[in-house]
Amino acid sequence: MFSKLNLIPTEAYHYSINDMVRALTAITDSSLDNKQITLSALGNGLPIRSARVAIILSIKALGLEPGSKIGVPLYCCPVVFKAIKMANCQLKFLDVDPETFCISTEDLRAKYNDLAAVVPVHMFGNLCSMDSVVEIMHGKPIIEDCAQALGSMLNGRLAGSMGTVSVFSFRSGKYISAGEGAAIYSNQAELSEKIANLIAGIEIPSQAEEVGHVFKTYLRSKLRSKPFWGAAGSLIWRMYNEHTDFIEKSPIIIKKIYKSDFVIAQQRLAALNNMIKAQRANANYYINNLQLDPSMMCHEMPGSFYNRFMFPVIFRTREERNLMREALYKHGVSTATPYEEVIEGAAKYYGYEQDCPVSERLLRKTLIIPCNYGLTQRETKHIVQSFNEAWENISS
Repeated sequence: MFSKLNLIPTEAYHYSINDMVRALTAITDSSLDNKQITLSALGNGLPIRSARVAIILSIKALGLEPGSKIGVPLYCCPVVFKAIKMANCQLKFLDVDPETFCISTEDLRAKYNDLAAVVPVHMFGNLCSMDSVVEIMHGKPIIEDCAQALGSMLNGRLAGSMGTVSVFSFRSGKYISAGEGAAIYSNQAELSEKIANLIAGIEIPSQAEEVGHVFKTYLRSKLRSKPFWGAAGSLIWRMYNEHTDFIEKSPIIIKKIYKSDFVIAQQRLAALNNMIKAQRANANYYINNLQLDPSMMCHEMPGSFYNRFMFPVIFRTREERNLMREALYKHGVSTATPYEEVIEGAAKYYGYEQDCPVSERLLRKTLIIPCNYGLTQRETKHIVQSFNEAWENISS
């Protein structure tokens, strides 16, 4: 039986007792110092504390002048905004394509002259039109944000191989779910060396910090998983979001990667293809069985392969979306409305000028339903049945 106390989580937070033991064992392993992390089919990446720190270091390594304007989609995790500002650069907000939730190349072309660089974000594992982005930027730096796009491909090329530099995330809730951790990758040897030199000068977490991090990661993962997500975790998360100011969320701590995160990430990367296969199967099941207009769902663009990190549904109105969210919750299905606070927060703290209408519409009308690789067949069938029953009532 599915109930609020047995709530199906939207994301997969995977961190077992075995992971915790392996992580604690790694803390005193000096052989892990200064190791690179293997990114499938890309080669070696440079490990770092988080993707937000990776963006800061990428900007510094690229030598962008303080005050430079960097293009970034309004529809993305606001920690990207914070990282750009911490790197002493300004933000220029870009609208997105409603079919992909990724940068609108038309808007990028219109705002190109103001930009020193751009951060194309592969939102939800969908892919930006990178060939067009590269053509429009005329050699200006492209910091490819692949935090949600591990394993996604465009015309046979992996996400992360098409920009000047790319960043990946191993944070809990994403595919790798290692706690924190990230990697920076570039096929330009000189740029990689500059980034490596910057990382070398960063503080190493203490062993006490490592131990605390491992236990916090385990606790957080349990609270974000069944059965604790429905019993307490969802309430705690909602209270945090309601009582924490926009600018205070997701602090940026510039340190090297935790050894514990490094070993878990390296291990999980080997299983990435199987996780993507399962998640793509869930997404295909939804596309084939949700009784929706096709325009309400994201379909793979020609030549693309999406890892289906998340499954967004676009409603006609905000009210319809909220009604669906309430209906699914009553049926024991957790959902998400990510980044909606960006509209107000970006205007208040980062100079957003209300010139991204598509992004604003999507932020107000998009609902994320569970699609993660940890779902059982019984759960995906329940999600589809609950969604279709609710939609029949809402749409009529």
